[in-house]
Amino acid sequence: MIYMQLKLDHKELKGQESPSSITRVILVRHAQSTYNAQKRYQGSCDDSVLTEKGRSDAYQTGVALRNTKIDAVYTSPLRRVQETLVEILGGMKIEKPVFTSPLLQEIDMPAWQGLTYKYVQEYFAADYRCWKERPHEFEMTPQIERQVKSAICVKQQCFPVQDLYDRAHQFWQELLPLHTGKTILIVSHSGTIRALISTAIAIKCEQYHVLQQSNCGISILNFPTLGYQQSQLEAMNLTTHLGEVLPKLKDGKQGLRLLLVPATNTNPHLINQLAERLQTVPIDFSLNSDLESSQHIAEQLLKYHSKTLQIQVLHQYFPQILQQKLSFQRATISSNETDSTHLMTGLIVACPSIIQNLLSQVLDTSPECLQLIPDTLSVIYYPLKSRTPVLQTMNMIDFV
Repeated sequence: MIYMQLKLDHKELKGQESPSSITRVILVRHAQSTYNAQKRYQGSCDDSVLTEKGRSDAYQTGVALRNTKIDAVYTSPLRRVQETLVEILGGMKIEKPVFTSPLLQEIDMPAWQGLTYKYVQEYFAADYRCWKERPHEFEMTPQIERQVKSAICVKQQCFPVQDLYDRAHQFWQELLPLHTGKTILIVSHSGTIRALISTAIAIKCEQYHVLQQSNCGISILNFPTLGYQQSQLEAMNLTTHLGEVLPKLKDGKQGLRLLLVPATNTNPHLINQLAERLQTVPIDFSLNSDLESSQHIAEQLLKYHSKTLQIQVLHQYFPQILQQKLSFQRATISSNETDSTHLMTGLIVACPSIIQNLLSQVLDTSPECLQLIPDTLSVIYYPLKSRTPVLQTMNMIDFV
């Protein structure tokens, strides 16, 4: 690999013409690191490296991307990302110039780096609540030695999430003019990718925790060549190439999980594949409209789930009934906290506009920023002990 520092004056990249009307960006989170396995905060420190599982998953990610034409590669300079990229390029069987950028480093959390999640929750309880519930207000006051006139140790206040979003904005402003109409691969970190997606499709930093990013999860953004403000999210956190039926839950296994399928009925083969995939997933209830396409798809997806409670709703009342059902199920789960292992899973089959609107409500962004793909699955998780829902994946399909 050839490593280069990201700069605004890449003469070899300027002026390249492309007939494509979009710039496609593929984002991949680094593979499992030692700190991930130990459940420690990593932040922007460079102490962790890939585990053996991480190396294997990263290589498999490269295999999944093998048929994708990549014009340029950008990466964080931290070791866990660099090691991931080596395995990805090995799996893709390609060699490409690699541009490293400090803007792609993980969120800077110096006071927590190296500490376990459990320790932080216990000994930084107030800060942790702010981090989870009001990430845009979350701040740290680390002791930082700086070369100042008196050479003394000074305190510097920082807002990690806000700073990360500022970096993401700057990265897009630098990157996109250099690769109009091309396909770019970015390998980075969970927090950084969430900020990149959020700034691309106008998700506020208040919603920082709404996007799940699994190790080696693949996400795709499409930018119009006129600018990134009107970009679309094509896919988010695809993990089927790692052998996962659904992305693993991050915040325990309590709460409500919704499996969302747009009722388009365009490819029966893909619906059958999805039914096979969901065969081992317990589904407690399903909700579909009375439209023929919704009924048919729901029946196909539930052919291995004879005990699932099936509810059919008149099409014109579906959005209202859906919201009522969500409120009822969440309230029921919350009142039954003694069942600490129960996860309620519901299948929702509805017309694409209803699915798209529900996703946009969760993300608090415009529906036009979400490119819903027929015959795919999206998953929203409502954790029991959190007010913030989590989009686990969008447009999940076997990535080839």
